[in-house]
Amino acid sequence: MEANFGVNGQIADLILSNEAATALKVSEITLNITRFSAIDEQGNEHFIMDFPGQNPVDLKGMASGNFIRSKSVVSLPEGKYIALRFYMAGWGNRFVYEDGMAESANTFERLDFEIENGLTIEKNKAPEVKLWFNFAPYQWKRHFKPLSDLFMGSKSQKPRLTNGVCN
Repeated sequence: MEANFGVNGQIADLILSNEAATALKVSEITLNITRFSAIDEQGNEHFIMDFPGQNPVDLKGMASGNFIRSKSVVSLPEGKYIALRFYMAGWGNRFVYEDGMAESANTFERLDFEIENGLTIEKNKAPEVKLWFNFAPYQWKRHFKPLSDLFMGSKSQKPRLTNGVCN
């Protein structure tokens, strides 16, 4: 955990990652969060907050410069926490992949995000936190490939390799 000291006390920057999101190269997730909890190093779940009637929240990758600030974590008992868990309603959830394609994520009941280097809450020293999501950056060049191919096609043909010989 990297901590920065601001005017109002300690602010901890938490880098969160999800194994499935990393493998699928997810760049953004929209979640309709109903409950939020933290998992301690013994595997115990500590509920932080409920979100009745919550609207979907966009979670963007660190490359976007966006984070979520939370003061709710200060309610956690002292201890070491290894993950944050987001419970989701059955609607309004989606993944957006690095190529910009979007897909419904309504089949998931919850998503767990590992806290890089964990979070330690000490007695009377619970920090405000910034949640940074370690998602794949967008690959915008894929959207421009047909356009660049059009311009490249108008130029003279480049040599190409055929059976190891340049034609």
